[in-house]
Amino acid sequence: MAVTIIDIAKKAEVSVGTVSRVLNNQPNIGPERKQRVVAAMEELDYTPNRWARGIRRGSATGKKTGQIAMMLINLDDVTMHTAYMMQYIHGVQQEIAATGRKCMFVTWNEKSDGDTIPQTLLDGEIDGIIVKGHLHTDIGKQWLSRYPKVFINPLPASPGCDCVMVDYEEGIHDCVTYLASLGHRRIAFIEMRKFHTKLLGYRRAVDELGLDADEGLIYTRDVVSLSKLELDLDRTIENLWSLSKPPTAILSNDYFCGEIYKALTKHGLKVPDDVSIVGYDNETSHCEALIPKLTSLDIKAVELGKLAVKQLLERIQTPQESYRKILIQGKIVERESVRKL
Repeated sequence: MAVTIIDIAKKAEVSVGTVSRVLNNQPNIGPERKQRVVAAMEELDYTPNRWARGIRRGSATGKKTGQIAMMLINLDDVTMHTAYMMQYIHGVQQEIAATGRKCMFVTWNEKSDGDTIPQTLLDGEIDGIIVKGHLHTDIGKQWLSRYPKVFINPLPASPGCDCVMVDYEEGIHDCVTYLASLGHRRIAFIEMRKFHTKLLGYRRAVDELGLDADEGLIYTRDVVSLSKLELDLDRTIENLWSLSKPPTAILSNDYFCGEIYKALTKHGLKVPDDVSIVGYDNETSHCEALIPKLTSLDIKAVELGKLAVKQLLERIQTPQESYRKILIQGKIVERESVRKL
């Protein structure tokens, strides 16, 4: 079996990141640790450029290894359990299979894995990567940079890269406009991510339509734990109905809407009699399982996953082309959770 840098790291009693830095002649490595790494490489008869040859095979023009990886990087519990994540994965898997290639899935959590680099990146036996999530460490970014890749919904602050994205700003704007057309002027926005693109869409619609611009109707903060989600949303509903004028409608993502339904019921409120609800992401089985069925913004997540693969294959074929960003437009699917005032 071929020796990997994980074997070297164990032998030298250092991290994989340290081994990687030695291989790349990076600074800030103590001489004692560097010598241990070199000694381990010699003892295990490791060829330093073995991984490089693999990467060159995978990054050359055309189909070489026949494998595409989808990497889920630093995703929290809430994101991993949302229905749209599975739709992204289904789209990626279906499109890769349609091309006759193989698909592998890799999860990478830098907090729990430290600076350990996934073996998939070390081996170089892939043509490219579909990325959902983002990296924090420089060493991780360096390894990822060696491959053709496409990001799905990267953070707004992400550097230049190929990506496919839901146009959430315009989609949320459309949802607020839809509710306003039915007479709603006090629309609460609940997003357990400080995702400014969505909030921009909400604020822009409220301003353009002259709706009630009450900061008490906006709840955006980071929630990454499933165990805390139900309690947090229950408190949010309490706070909203403690306002002198509670909202007549609530806008949030599908996953949270299920918990919002529960919180509203707990407080004796009915959908849509007391408050209308609009979700976004439109995971059909989830939306139709709620009573009443949830009106939601369809973000076409399966299509987005397929487009990410197509864009990646184009990048592999034409590595020198400029980066491209593809925006997906959402569409509201009306069900039973909204009433006209």
